[in-house]
Amino acid sequence: MKYRIEMAPLTDYYVVAAKDKATGELKESFTLNESAADMLQMVCEGKDPLTIAQEIANQYDAPIEIVTKDVMEFIDKLRQKDLI
Repeated sequence: MKYRIEMAPLTDYYVVAAKDKATGELKESFTLNESAADMLQMVCEGKDPLTIAQEIANQYDAPIEIVTKDVMEFIDKLRQKDLI
């Protein structure tokens, strides 16, 4: 990860702050639902996309094909925002 990621759970979603590792300056903030927050946590842990997809599919009892597509799209969005 290019930035230090901080997540705070709220009632139905998570608030995420991406901060510069050296200065602590806020780069970006956004909200995520629970499954997306789980994905982000796994990305931060260095897990590969297929492992993330398998874990999310198991955790949420969802079809692996759909979850794999969702994980890849989520990671692409993180890249587009220059967060990873």
